[in-house]
Amino acid sequence: MNTKGKGDGEIMSTLQIPPWLELPEGIWANKLHRLGAVEILLTAQKVCTTWRRVCKDPSMWRVIDMWNYGGPYIQPYHLEEMCRHAIVRSQGEVVDIRLSFFATKELLFHVAERKIKRLSITWYCYSKLQREGFIEVVQKLPSLEELSLIDATITAKAFEALERSWSWFKSLELKKISCIMKSGEEINEEALAIAQSLPALRRLQLIRNYMTNEGLQAILDGCPNLVSLDLRGCFNVRLNQVLNSRISRQIKDVKLPHDSMEGFEF
Repeated sequence: MNTKGKGDGEIMSTLQIPPWLELPEGIWANKLHRLGAVEILLTAQKVCTTWRRVCKDPSMWRVIDMWNYGGPYIQPYHLEEMCRHAIVRSQGEVVDIRLSFFATKELLFHVAERKIKRLSITWYCYSKLQREGFIEVVQKLPSLEELSLIDATITAKAFEALERSWSWFKSLELKKISCIMKSGEEINEEALAIAQSLPALRRLQLIRNYMTNEGLQAILDGCPNLVSLDLRGCFNVRLNQVLNSRISRQIKDVKLPHDSMEGFEF
């Protein structure tokens, strides 16, 4: 750029602000929402003052997504501390938290102080929480409406303990990745517990569950409000004419055992 013979004001007037910096903050908020909490805290908020201002807005932290970031042996960052920081930034507006291997019972108790409606926990995390008192944690989440667990088994005893808290529960996802063989009464344990404890359930996803027709029948009887049912990978279920007819009458959105696993993260 030729600036010879121009004063400071003229020079500044000829410097063009990048068009992307002139976008309304609402548009930036929409785009930054697509990043996870880790990416926002580590990189996005450091790009410019506009992004930093947007990233500090409590509405940016209504959903704190940290569940699919790294692994327990390769993650160099202190994710639990970052999660606590994100919760503070939400100023009480957070309603959806998705956690991975780093979560502890102490962090979940910190989460329970907020009015969380949706909680997602991955496999390694749940195995730690099981030892430390998963039931105790969830009982302290009175606003919880949706729970998603990967590679976790909720026993009948656990459902019994949670039944009073979950009488209004709307959505449950239990997704299996690893293959653990079950036999006898264990096969339908989860299904029967769900049928008995969650009468208000509207959405149920049981990926690779071991239940049989008995368990499915119990769910259809015990959860009359179901509108969505995902049975992909539940190969012990043998759908017959009676069950097919029952499902088609009762449930609007159905995925059957042999349907494609497209959309399942694993």
